Amino acid sequence: MRDRVASLEKTKIKLLAHSKNMLNAAQSGDWEQFSALDTIWLPMLQSALEEHGHHLENVVVQVLQDNQGIKSCITHAQKHMASEMQQNTHATASLKKYLK
Repeated sequence: MRDRVASLEKTKIKLLAHSKNMLNAAQSGDWEQFSALDTIWLPMLQSALEEHGHHLENVVVQVLQDNQGIKSCITHAQKHMASEMQQNTHATASLKKYLK
């Protein structure tokens, strides 16, 4: 019984730490690090849910909050990239017009 509780607590800590690391990578714009963490996230989460199920409910709330933060960072980064692409497209069109 004690081993199961210890395993559950260790799993909770691992999930929360991994979720926070993903959030920190997204907030800092380190998309390479985020991608590496994201690759192993789903298998880690699925394994934890299979092993501990409803005992992870309190962790799920925090993970969902982190997920919302990550989603916000991704949306912001996408808007920034779209804006840069539009500026580059406009600059290219102006350059082509000038060269005619």
